[in-house]
Amino acid sequence: MPDAALEAATRELLGEEAVQLIQILSEQEETTDDELILKTGMKLNNLRKILYQLFEQSLVSYRRVRDKDAGWFKYYWRINRTGLSILLNAKKRKILDKLKERLEYETRNMFFICPTDNVRYVFEDAMETNFQCPNCGGKLESVQNQDIISVLKIKIAELESNLSG
Repeated sequence: MPDAALEAATRELLGEEAVQLIQILSEQEETTDDELILKTGMKLNNLRKILYQLFEQSLVSYRRVRDKDAGWFKYYWRINRTGLSILLNAKKRKILDKLKERLEYETRNMFFICPTDNVRYVFEDAMETNFQCPNCGGKLESVQNQDIISVLKIKIAELESNLSG
């Protein structure tokens, strides 16, 4: 049975056909192109295209064996759980970087909001419009963003802990 993280990563990167392959590959140690075609009904070219995309993302790996009778190679495909871990950690690092950028933005700026339009402006933009909403003309009010900063700090700490542990 495939794990949810593997299916979710596959779905996000490559779509439902790739998820179908991951589900089949998760049911056994390894399997061939021919067995996958029988189980999925996919055309060989499409199947190989998706398998190579999964391989490029390090989600699957293969073992190649020369067929003694035919003389060509037979590929045995399997799930690469280490690749999934690397992929997920890379995604977490990207998210962590974005959260840190947002935290810096939130801590470096002072914000104002239009109570009517609920649009938030940084101090410089609010000052340019004389603290009046450019949309409705209403007065912009100072807004505290300590809750946003607190949540960002918590999420950053969680991700850093998750990546180090």
